[in-house]
Amino acid sequence: MWSGTLALNSIDQSLQTIRNDVVRLDSQLSQLTQSVATNELHRNRLINDIAKVRLSAIEKGNLLTTMSAADHDASAMLEKREAALITLNKEVEQLNQQILSAETEREGLLTKLNQASQASVDVEASVQERLKVDPQYLEKLSYASEADSVAQESSQKVELALQDMTDKAKPYKADALFMYLYERDFGTADYMGGLLTRFMDGWVAKLIKYEAARINFWNLSEIPERLEQHAQQAINVADEASMAVQQLELDALEQAGIEGLNQNADSLRDELDIFDDKLEAIEAELNQKLEQRVSFSAGQDEYLQGTLQRLSGALQHQDLNSVHRYVQATVSPTDDRLVLELQALDNQLDGVEDDLSDIRRLHDNKISRLRELESVRSNFKNSRFDDVRSGFGNKTLLTGVLAQFLQGVASGSDVWQVIQRNQRYRNVGSIPDFGSGGLGRGRGRISRGSLGSGSLGDIADILNGGVAGSRTRRGSTWNWPKPRRGGGGFRFPSGGGRSSSGGSRSGGGFKTGGGF
Repeated sequence: MWSGTLALNSIDQSLQTIRNDVVRLDSQLSQLTQSVATNELHRNRLINDIAKVRLSAIEKGNLLTTMSAADHDASAMLEKREAALITLNKEVEQLNQQILSAETEREGLLTKLNQASQASVDVEASVQERLKVDPQYLEKLSYASEADSVAQESSQKVELALQDMTDKAKPYKADALFMYLYERDFGTADYMGGLLTRFMDGWVAKLIKYEAARINFWNLSEIPERLEQHAQQAINVADEASMAVQQLELDALEQAGIEGLNQNADSLRDELDIFDDKLEAIEAELNQKLEQRVSFSAGQDEYLQGTLQRLSGALQHQDLNSVHRYVQATVSPTDDRLVLELQALDNQLDGVEDDLSDIRRLHDNKISRLRELESVRSNFKNSRFDDVRSGFGNKTLLTGVLAQFLQGVASGSDVWQVIQRNQRYRNVGSIPDFGSGGLGRGRGRISRGSLGSGSLGDIADILNGGVAGSRTRRGSTWNWPKPRRGGGGFRFPSGGGRSSSGGSRSGGGFKTGGGF
């Protein structure tokens, strides 16, 4: 079985792969964006050269002055842009290094926590071994197991009776006249009505042979109610017996010194949670810097936008018309070469814009995938899936879905669902289902009086809802870490599921197997 720590490392490696892809796409975007700026400057200078060679003094005077000033201003803005981008890149690199360093430090904290958790597990295992041969404990456990079986069977009988009642009640419920009389409690001491109403209701009752049907329907509703009372009594007995077994387990653990070990593990767990909050804060800052760099890489920063606006503003439409008109009228090869170069440059700019658009889409997708996987990892940590007792039974499936995520085939929700389905209790000593931990499964608590007085409305409520509620008892005797509350919150549905052995989740949110 793959340990939770190794599974988390695999997620971290996938995250680093995506970050590397983002850096690579950032570099490509930056190069293309720089190419746009450089080509625009080149274009400006080509037009300037053409104007110098062929335009008349009157035409080229203002044009050359304006273009020279624009060229100077644009070059200055690009220099500022380069300096700002260098600073931003350094900040991104520093944050990346902080994350790598923090992840290494977290591994050390997790190791300490898992060692502390293992110490608690070892004590629990030793206590369980002693309880296996303790006559008093075995006697109480045997009694509690029998009581639990009776309670479970009683609960199942109530469910079957309710289902049977649902089926047999259908013809009564389909008879509108019968339902009218039954809901008015006709034929009972609770019936109320005036003289005329009583006469008409009595006439209807004789017509449909109501009294016999009322007795049958009342008896039909009475069976689940009687079974419910018996089941509730059985559940109460089972609960008391289970609590008695659990108290012996708690006493034995206390004598073995488990409290100090658990407090140490809880303290380390709190320390790890605080560290994870700091790590997520660094990642949030990194994501913010990456968004800023995207604006640079995509050519949407204030420097480049100002450069392009300054260059385009320097060339009025009539100025370009003057250049093109004169070039078309001359046979000078110098002019022809400059114009061809200008046309080629314009075509190149169009191609660069298309490439920029394509890489921007890829870049946006990678950023989105990065955030999705960060959410998966956050859920993983908050669920305590990296605990020493947590493992994953299908390493191939987990690594496969991570690979599919990197390829864009699977979503973050898909990854999280696979993680949840395959997370299991990893046997590292104590047994989570030992003793009282294996009691109380497969039955719910039946609320006393839930069937009401037998009226159709009360019966319909319980038929629609079934046996409601859950069995009330203390948490598991054996110390399983509970999923973290808060800490950024879950961004995907969490919890639920069953283990391969059919067990439900224990206190820590792990699927468990085994038993005693």
